[in-house]
Amino acid sequence: MSTAPSTSGGRRVLILAHTGRDEASKVAAEFARAMVSEGIAVRVVSEDAPALERWGLPDAEIVPVEPAAGRGCELAVVFGGDGTLLRAAELVRECGTPLVGVNLGHVGFLAEADVDDLDHTVRKFTREGDLLMTLGTAG
Repeated sequence: MSTAPSTSGGRRVLILAHTGRDEASKVAAEFARAMVSEGIAVRVVSEDAPALERWGLPDAEIVPVEPAAGRGCELAVVFGGDGTLLRAAELVRECGTPLVGVNLGHVGFLAEADVDDLDHTVRKFTREGDLLMTLGTAG
């Protein structure tokens, strides 16, 4: 795992997960592997990294949990419930990184993508650059 911020100009995605739920960590690690296989760099915050590593997180840039965590990322993908999505929104608010929440089968009012459609979500993002939902600051 890399702890230094990446300086390459390639595509990069920030992945955040509800690490208290094994399913969220597992699906997040699977998504990370799919991103890497498509040539997209993966970034995770330091508090999420150990849980994702248990499920096979590929080489990822590990950054501190701070408002700059999403800087330089094209998208932040969040695996968990509404609370995790709100935590992620606060984390990337200053840098304006768009979010997409992945619903893991529980009631989630803010999640836009469904875990059953994750392959479709990967395809839309990696090949078409389609952002499913953006949350940002007003103004």
